[in-house]
Amino acid sequence: MRAMAVACLFMTHSDTSALLPLVEAWSTSAESVLDLVTTLDEDQLATPTDLPGWTVRDILAHLAHLESELAGAPPTLADESEIPADAVDDPFRAYTERGVAARRGRETSALVAELRAAVDRLRDVLADPTPADPPASFPRPGTTWEPLLRDRTFDYWMHEQDIRRAIGQPGGWSSPGAMLSLAVLRAALPYVVGKKVAPAAGTTVALTVEGPGWSDTVVVGVADDGRAHPSDRPAEEADVRLVMSAESFVLAGGGRRDPSALDITVEGDPALGQRLIAALAVTP
Repeated sequence: MRAMAVACLFMTHSDTSALLPLVEAWSTSAESVLDLVTTLDEDQLATPTDLPGWTVRDILAHLAHLESELAGAPPTLADESEIPADAVDDPFRAYTERGVAARRGRETSALVAELRAAVDRLRDVLADPTPADPPASFPRPGTTWEPLLRDRTFDYWMHEQDIRRAIGQPGGWSSPGAMLSLAVLRAALPYVVGKKVAPAAGTTVALTVEGPGWSDTVVVGVADDGRAHPSDRPAEEADVRLVMSAESFVLAGGGRRDPSALDITVEGDPALGQRLIAALAVTP
């Protein structure tokens, strides 16, 4: 699973007023990762994460790769023969795996320096009231800064949590990146219900998420055309309601772990509840 593709759910035109809080969320999320990885020893950096085949160091390499290209550096990619065979036919996964593979064997200090330099270059670019467009060579060329910064903040925060789970150092739940990431996953519920689960018209689904960092309930109803939209119906009257912790929500929505193994309570229609649980992941 790689978090980057989630922002396709939020493609909007940029405007100056929307950009400032996103720049702040991106900047603080990047700094949180940099602060965290510089405290880790070699054993911690070699710890496997929830991302198949990736260690903590590989996550650092992944972030350095993406941010460097976004900051305008030429691509540094390994040959496809050096990535997992099951990634070759998935263009975006192949791209991310090639970036990580190209950086295996580098010193940690070099990866940190690459990421630091890229973040600093981007911060300079984004300090301009009318920043230049993102590089055309970056994945999803033609996008604007608003969805891209939302996307990069989500990626940073989700990967910070991947690292923290791997090394047993929880934290980061009260940051702007956490709030943005939880909101991204919450806003994906109509897509999950309408497109992935596709229950009958008139079905109502509720999701309750309880801290740390964020507690909320969202209700979604399916219209006659099969599309799902936010609903004013009380959660207690929904056909099914899922109740889970914020961490379980992130693990399920981010595709990090098998949702059937998470602590998720189903109230109402049990079969629909299990279909919904199985469909919660919205990142590839």
